[in-house]
Amino acid sequence: MTGESAIIKTCRHSCLSFWGKLLGRHEDSSLSSAAWRGVAAGFSIAYGMGARARRFIYCRRWLTVHRLPRPVISVGNLTVGGTGKTPVTASLARYFLAQGLKAAILSRGYGGRRRGVTRLSEGRHVYFKPPEVGEEAYWLARSLPGAAVYTAPSRYAAGLAAWQDLQPDLFLLDDGFQHFQLHRDLDIVLLDAESPFDNGRVLPRGRLREPASVLAAADVLILTRYEAHRHQAQLEGTKTRFPDKLILTAAISPTGARRFPGGGERPPVDLRGLPLLAFAGLARPRGFARSLEDLGIDLKAFRTFPDHYEYNDGDLASLVQEAARLKAPALITTSKDFARLGEKWLWELPLWVLEVEARVDWELLAPVWQRIFGE
Repeated sequence: MTGESAIIKTCRHSCLSFWGKLLGRHEDSSLSSAAWRGVAAGFSIAYGMGARARRFIYCRRWLTVHRLPRPVISVGNLTVGGTGKTPVTASLARYFLAQGLKAAILSRGYGGRRRGVTRLSEGRHVYFKPPEVGEEAYWLARSLPGAAVYTAPSRYAAGLAAWQDLQPDLFLLDDGFQHFQLHRDLDIVLLDAESPFDNGRVLPRGRLREPASVLAAADVLILTRYEAHRHQAQLEGTKTRFPDKLILTAAISPTGARRFPGGGERPPVDLRGLPLLAFAGLARPRGFARSLEDLGIDLKAFRTFPDHYEYNDGDLASLVQEAARLKAPALITTSKDFARLGEKWLWELPLWVLEVEARVDWELLAPVWQRIFGE
C-alpha cells in the first residue's frame, strides 16, 4: 500500500462527511443541542486522534515523504475553508513573478472532474474550465499569467510533471499544511482574523482540521481579512500565544467588478448604492457579504449555497425571479462562483462579478527568502 494509512484516511474522510450532515441537522434543529454536542464530541475526539496520529506517523518518517528538485512553499490553513487561501496564494505567486522567478502552483484541484495529473496552465494558456477542473485552481490559472498551475491528488506527481515540462524555480503548494506526503521548505498557515482558532475544537465540534497546538510546526502565520480597527485584539492574542512565530496580516479587498453580459470592468466604487441581489457558495459567505456592505451596495437579499456548489438552471432561474420581484436590476456574485457557472451568463437581468485581491507585505519575509533560495 502506498500513501497514508488507509484506516486514518478513511476515518478522516468519514468524519468530514458526517460533520457536514450533523451540522446541517443541528442548524435545522432536528437534533437537540444536547444531543448534537454529545454526538459531535465523540466524533471530534475520534477525528482529533486520527489527525494527531497522521501527523505523528509522517513526522517519524514511517511513511514516505517525497522531495521535489526546487523549494516548496506551502500555503495552508488550520480550519475548513474560508480563510482567503486562494487570493493569498495568488499574491505570493505575483511577488515571486515580480522577482523574475518561475513559479508552479500545485493544487489538489478540489471540485474538478479530471483525475490524475492535469496541466491547467503553463503560464500562457488556460486549458480547462470548471467543472472539468476546480474553480479555485482555475481562478489561479486565469489570474496569474506567467505562473504554471498543475493539479493532482498527489502534489508530488504534479510537481514532477511541472518540473519535467518547465523546470520552475519554486513550487507553491496550495492547501498544503496537512499534505505530509511532500516535503515543504516553508509552511505558511492562514488564520481568519475574525476568529483565528474558531471555537478551539476540531471537527465536527468545530472547524479545526487539527488542534491549534500543531501551529508549532508552522513557519509563518498570516491573519487574513485583517482590518486594524476590528482585529487588533486577535492579532495581539495570536502573538501572545505563538511568540516565536513570524506573524503577518493580509487584507483582502475588492479590486474591480465585471458586468455580464458584456464583461466590462468597473471600479468597485461604481457599485455604491446599487440595489442588488447577492448569492455565493462559500465556506464563510459572511466575508463576501461584509465586502458588499462596505462598498455601500443596497443589498436586497443575500442567498447562500454550500461551499463549491454546482448551480443548475433551476437555481439561477429562482435567483433571477427573486431579484425581479425585489426590484433589483442586477445580481452580484464572486469570481469563484462565476467560474462554477462556466463564466457564462445568459439571463436577461445582468450579473456583476466581484474580483478581490490579497495584500500582504511579503518583503517582511526577506530573510526567509534568502535562507530558502540561498541569495
